[in-house]
Amino acid sequence: MEITGVGFAVVATLSFMAGFADASSFVGAEGVFSAHVTGNFVVLAADFARGADRSEWMKLATFPIFVATVLTVTALQRRSKLAPLAATRRLLLFKSALFASGAALGVVGAGSPPAGGPARAAVVALLVVAMGVQNAMHRIHAKLGPMTTVMTGNVTQLLSDSLAPDTPETRARRRLLGAIVSAFAVGCAAGASSRAVLKSGGG
Repeated sequence: MEITGVGFAVVATLSFMAGFADASSFVGAEGVFSAHVTGNFVVLAADFARGADRSEWMKLATFPIFVATVLTVTALQRRSKLAPLAATRRLLLFKSALFASGAALGVVGAGSPPAGGPARAAVVALLVVAMGVQNAMHRIHAKLGPMTTVMTGNVTQLLSDSLAPDTPETRARRRLLGAIVSAFAVGCAAGASSRAVLKSGGG
């Protein structure tokens, strides 16, 4: 399936937002992923090996929050019987509100105590819910294409396609996956940079 035009831009933007969320929460909350939430188990294990403190509960909490969001959103969409496109539009608005709330809290709490602070915990929770909503959007509306909240499969597929015979299908998929992975990387850089700016501004 080839995605072009507005759809292509939407998918790239979603990927950028996932990268932004992941990097900003990882840098701002001392190693908490908000999109690649399973990575928090690895980070948590490493923290325990070094002597974790009470603030590490955030890493463990992200997974059930993410999963509960995906399940709740998909269940509500099925019960509402909204068409996939209409449901996706509403979810985009909801996710935008979550991001805006997280951004506002991030600015207000830029000078707050390290990762255990309530403001940062709230920011992480909002970002994780937003990423759960985004994950559910892909399940609800298949035309959004490959998942934008997890990059491992996209990267391996992109590399696999680079070695495959050059056909219209593989070219279209390479173009889409290349845009998704690149947008995610740019989002990571932007998220990490924005957190650094807030930290320097917040003292």
